[in-house]
Amino acid sequence: HLINGEVMEVSAQYTSQHNPKCGTIKKSNRNHYLHEYYCSNCGYRSNDDRLGAMNIQLLGTQYISGQEQPKFELTTNA
Repeated sequence: HLINGEVMEVSAQYTSQHNPKCGTIKKSNRNHYLHEYYCSNCGYRSNDDRLGAMNIQLLGTQYISGQEQPKFELTTNA
């Protein structure tokens, strides 16, 4: 059974640096070699690839909610 869907391209910019919990975007929160994200603002911790997937889903949700150019609000502290 096929389900209709839509494929869209979103920018990968900040997807492994954006904290979906508090909104902080900080490059140093991601340890690329350990594949770990740790937010120095709120303490949220996750695998960096998982975080990227969560953020790509968030951008897709913004798009289907009517935002034609989904993006993260650039904040360094929430």
